[in-house]
Amino acid sequence: MEESWAGPCLCCKAAGLSLRTTSCSPRIMGTERCFTAAFYSFILFPRKAGVHLSLPQASLYTVFTRYGKCYTFNAGGDGHPPLTTTKGGMGNGLELMLDIQQDEYLPVWGDTEETSFEAGVKVQIHNQEEPAFIDQLGFGVAPGFQTFVSCQEQRLIYLPPPWGDCKVTPMDSDFFDSYSITACRIDCETRYLVDNCNCRMVHMPDFLVERDNDFCVCETPCNMTRYSKELSFVKIPSKASAKYLAKKYNKSEQYIGENLLVLDIFFEALNYETIEQKKAYEVAGLLGDIGGQMGLFIGASILTILELFDYIYEVLKSKLCRCSDKKDKHHSNNNNNHNHGAVLSMDDGKCHVANFH
Repeated sequence: MEESWAGPCLCCKAAGLSLRTTSCSPRIMGTERCFTAAFYSFILFPRKAGVHLSLPQASLYTVFTRYGKCYTFNAGGDGHPPLTTTKGGMGNGLELMLDIQQDEYLPVWGDTEETSFEAGVKVQIHNQEEPAFIDQLGFGVAPGFQTFVSCQEQRLIYLPPPWGDCKVTPMDSDFFDSYSITACRIDCETRYLVDNCNCRMVHMPDFLVERDNDFCVCETPCNMTRYSKELSFVKIPSKASAKYLAKKYNKSEQYIGENLLVLDIFFEALNYETIEQKKAYEVAGLLGDIGGQMGLFIGASILTILELFDYIYEVLKSKLCRCSDKKDKHHSNNNNNHNHGAVLSMDDGKCHVANFH
């Protein structure tokens, strides 16, 4: 069995991994700038399933997010088929050594809502059909550590209305082909800015059109894939390897400890977990349970129920007939009274009194 995963986003994508550097400046004129090192020096080496890859082989390409310029691994776009793995476990996924180059970070002059105090990269693991949303869905990876990320694929199936509230209609978007909550949110933000400002931020889709700005509610898709994660860490470099790495990359041991990190992402096993929403109670089940309970506790069957309905029908019919007879009799007595006198009837006592003129 082979398993495909879309890359980390740096700002990286694996099963869609998205990584980002944190060498980003504060907001400038309503936009964000992200100063990263050269592509080839930021990613020191990529490795998949224990085999060293050249950067073109790693299928890494640039993607813009709210954090700025990021890199995506194994998204399966631009004619590159997704890379697959045939084994689960550590050493059978994607391994990256990154130099975050803190010397390139912009200085922090004040504390604002957008100020970033951390150093490291942010990673998001997602489906190939889902765009990166690193600022809200990513997890952080710190320098000075090797981070092991064990993934497990989960497939979620929700019920459509009237039993559930998932979205069954195709996505009406000029930017994305398939629907996801992330795609819906990005699409809505883009349309709102275009309609109100006639501009967009750099990470937003670039095919801008005028359209109605209806309030957007991003519903859960009826079918979605997500990746559960378990993270563990070890300190790097070790005392034994610090001098070697410093010599190899022509850096000081202090620089190696403050800027290098290793990210190891792999599948725990080549299987997946399905979480499916089911109807709690259907009409057939309800009728079956009612019949079963009646048969168990009062010995009733469908014939008993029909006989009960027949009895109720006969009782109602009898009462209606008696009421009709009384009205006819009362009408007849009124006619006799007009011609001969008054006749009082006491049915209970079976007595009749006649008064004639």
